[in-house]
Amino acid sequence: MKNIAVILAAGMGKRLGELTKGNTKCMIEVGGETLISRLLHQLDKQGLSRVVMVVGYKAQELKDYLCTLDIRTPIEFVENAVYDKTNNIYSLYLAKDWLTCEDTLLFESDIIMEDAVIDKLVKHPYPNLALVDKYENWMDGTVVTIDEENRILRFIPNSQFRYEEIPNYYKTVNVYKFSQDFSATMYVPFLEAYCTALGKNEYYEQVLRVITMLDNSGMRALPLEGEQWYEIDDVQDWHIAESIFTDKQYDL
Repeated sequence: MKNIAVILAAGMGKRLGELTKGNTKCMIEVGGETLISRLLHQLDKQGLSRVVMVVGYKAQELKDYLCTLDIRTPIEFVENAVYDKTNNIYSLYLAKDWLTCEDTLLFESDIIMEDAVIDKLVKHPYPNLALVDKYENWMDGTVVTIDEENRILRFIPNSQFRYEEIPNYYKTVNVYKFSQDFSATMYVPFLEAYCTALGKNEYYEQVLRVITMLDNSGMRALPLEGEQWYEIDDVQDWHIAESIFTDKQYDL
């Protein structure tokens, strides 16, 4: 069965200042190419059945830009009309019907990575995976702990971060693989319940946090082994990403 890719690209990227004044966050350039062009060209190599993009802020500008790219994979759009009042849990909720159609690769549009990161995820035989990387000081956001079989023991939000536990932490890369069955029987029902009970201004990883509390959640971590990636949230992140992905040559 082929995969689909879901890309969350509805956010405004306010912390990037002038870089997103006239365009969306995923249209900023690193190494002379926009984030979304790079990701779509990478995914174009994977033989996907389609790419589903959740758009919001400057949605038409983004759609018009994508029409200029030479992408063979069909692209479908889901619009989050309340992108300024919600978080990515609601964007993913709006795409939930796609999750249950096929096996899914899930991406956030502000991540830049080398091809080897995506290849590692796609080629791994286990069906439900969270890409993780050994925690380093520059990383921010959700971390996890895993056991010797790469089962995810805990999703740990910023509020529960403990410096003394850093040696055990892995940072989530915010790139996932879900099987159709996992989405239909586990993730989407929990996603719907979470949005109904706790609102739309949360992160979709909160749902995974709840699921991993179950005895047999079906989720595993897939640790990276030196493959390069970076999350761009602000101007400093952009400068760092420029230094990583411009000074080194990666196959595209």
